[in-house]
Amino acid sequence: MRKIILGLVVSIVAVGSAHARSVWDGVYTEDQAARGATAYQQNCGRCHGPELAGTFEVPPLVGRFVPYWSGSTLDVLVDYITHAMPLGRTGSLNPATNTDITAFILKSNGFQAGPKELSAQGVDQKAITFDATKKKRAKKH
Repeated sequence: MRKIILGLVVSIVAVGSAHARSVWDGVYTEDQAARGATAYQQNCGRCHGPELAGTFEVPPLVGRFVPYWSGSTLDVLVDYITHAMPLGRTGSLNPATNTDITAFILKSNGFQAGPKELSAQGVDQKAITFDATKKKRAKKH
């Protein structure tokens, strides 16, 4: 019985730790966001605007954008970009370019860069929560 309970506890902790990272944890690099800025201007800026502000018909990628995606994991956003954008050329960008554009969007919304690039692998992106507000971390003793 103890082994079963211990197994359940380990499983619960493993599932909880799968989402231990947040967009607030520096999940992309400055270089990646710079590449994303170039790709954004070439592929997205025509509709969403050079400042990501959107138009009357096209949603912004800054501001109200953040609460809209809050609560999801980053793979959901990247998957949407991959399968719905760019307009008229849906799905035409490779995974690395879509991930770079995502890094640029994160930077444009005030999320800080970190030392490691955002992976183009969905399984890695699934482990990153898209939180609208920065959560306070429990202090380690």
